[in-house]
Amino acid sequence: MQTLPIWAFHGAKDTTVRPAESERMVEAVKREGGDAKLTVYPGAGHDSWTETYDNPALYDWFLKHKR
Repeated sequence: MQTLPIWAFHGAKDTTVRPAESERMVEAVKREGGDAKLTVYPGAGHDSWTETYDNPALYDWFLKHKR
């Protein structure tokens, strides 16, 4: 887990999975020395992937990492 970077995305208005669950996951990864970050979209519900895939920074982030 420490060598696999994680970028999690969540909608602040998600009623299916509470945003706090992603926050807990990211904090747990960081506590163990992992590289994790979280983006919360204030206006999004469970569909956070639409804004995520429209974000050019995601593709730059992908290209900065390799296994």
